[in-house]
Amino acid sequence: MSSTILRQVLEKFETADHALSLPQIARELNISLPRLEGMIQHWVRQGKIRESGAVADCGSCGARGACPFVLTLPRTFELVRDDESIMLPIAGCTHRSQESDSGSATH
Repeated sequence: MSSTILRQVLEKFETADHALSLPQIARELNISLPRLEGMIQHWVRQGKIRESGAVADCGSCGARGACPFVLTLPRTFELVRDDESIMLPIAGCTHRSQESDSGSATH
């Protein structure tokens, strides 16, 4: 029984030993980049893969994303291993860090 293309996308990550780029996967699976991006976002929402290698702002010039010295690389993604969890920050919430530091929740 052959697997669906959606499942094949996840299998690419499960068998890879490095981060993968979207154009690379699209070529290998012979699908369009927009279609692949939708499939990638499905697996990101499921917590199976995550974006990796994001380039941060320069930090010195204050141009916030427009610094001519920061190279923008292609987006890459990697598999989230079973022993890893994705921590999503909640703006303004320090409850979790305070609770773990003091043993009780203080606000």
